[in-house]
This record gives sequence, structure tokens and C-alpha cells, in this order.
Amino acid sequence: MNIKAWNALLVIALLIVLAGGGYILYQNNIQKQQEVSEEEALVLAQEKEEADRLEQERLTRLQGFEGFLNNFLQEVQVQAVSYKKSRAVLNELSKPSNLGEPEYIEENARLAESTVMSLQLQMDDIMSIFGAADQQAQDLIHQFEGETQLTIQKNWTDVRDQNTTKYTAFFAMEQDVLMAQLKLIEFYAEHREVLSVDVANDRVLFESVELQEQEALLRGEIIELKASQKDVLKAASANN
Repeated sequence: MNIKAWNALLVIALLIVLAGGGYILYQNNIQKQQEVSEEEALVLAQEKEEADRLEQERLTRLQGFEGFLNNFLQEVQVQAVSYKKSRAVLNELSKPSNLGEPEYIEENARLAESTVMSLQLQMDDIMSIFGAADQQAQDLIHQFEGETQLTIQKNWTDVRDQNTTKYTAFFAMEQDVLMAQLKLIEFYAEHREVLSVDVANDRVLFESVELQEQEALLRGEIIELKASQKDVLKAASANN
């Protein structure tokens, strides 16, 4: 074998070795790329799983807050309905149809006094709901972050303030109305022996002009207070 042939064989052998080495490097590179891709895919999957978990937790907290808000509004409504029913008792006690006998009138006065005390306690109970609910709301709101927290805080503040304003305005006037109604019923009890009832015209009558005028003034005061109460409620609703 001459030198040229030998050199050619060496070149061919070298090319084969280099080609083999290149193929191995190529395969190694592909494998590394696959491993990197798999790691990236795993990281992305883990990140997505974590993001999904956090989002689910956020949605669960949102549902919890919505449930709290509904329970709050329902509790206020239940208490308001209960108050309205108790309030109707006081209205009935001053109706002429329930003033037919002196002993009934005296009993009405005692019942009216206890009813007014009960109504005042109910007013306190209703207003206390707002303070307790606000504390609970803040605990729930602090579980959120960023814009979500700001949005929920605003929603709660709006709901709380609207209801607080409405009930505060109503109860502030209600105290005066209750006292005026109690005063009228006590007036009837004081003069129960000299009054009569015109059931057909729904009126309480006195032979004394002075007593009749006093009774008219007491009823007129109640009417004016109730009208003012409605105006205050309308103004509170308009502001909200």
C-alpha cells in the first residue's frame, strides 16, 4: 500500500470517527433539549397547578364572603320584620276600637309601656348587628389581596353604610314617635272614665272641649312625626 492510499485511509477513518463523535454529540444535544423541555413543561405544569389552586382558593373565599353578605342582609331583614310585628301591637293599642271599656284602656297603657321598652331593645339589637358584622367582614376582607381586596372592601362599605344610614335615620325619629304614641295612650288611660268611642267614625270623644283639643293635639303630633320620619327616610335613600 502506497503512502497516498494509506493517507486516504487515515482521512476516511478520521472522518468516520469525527462523524461518529458528531452524531453522539448531536444525540446528546437532542437528549439535553428534551430534558430541558420536559423540565420546562414540568415547571409550567406546576406553576399552572399552583395558579389554579390559588384561584380556586380565591373563588372559595369570594363565595364565603358572598354567603356572609347574604346572611347579614337576611339577619337585618328578619330583625326588621320582627320589629314591624311588635310595632303593630303599639298601633293597635291606640285605636278607638280597642278603647271601649275603661279596664281595657288601663290595660292597654301598661301593655303599651312594656311594648315601647321591648321595641327600644329591638332597635338596639338591630343596630348591634352592624358592628358585629363589620368586624367579621374585615376579617374576611383581609384574606384577599390587591385589587380584589379593594373591590370587596368598597362593596362591603357601600352595603354597610346604606343600611346603617337608613336604620339610624329611622330609629332616631322612631324614638320620638314611640314616645308620642305612648303619651296618647297614657292620656286615654288617665281620662278613661270620661271618654267614649265613635266606632263608625273611628274617633275617641270627650264631653270636655279642653280634653278633646288635647287629644287632637296628641294625635296631630304623632301624624307630624311620622310624616317627618318618612321624609328623613326618603332623604337617606336619595343620598345612597
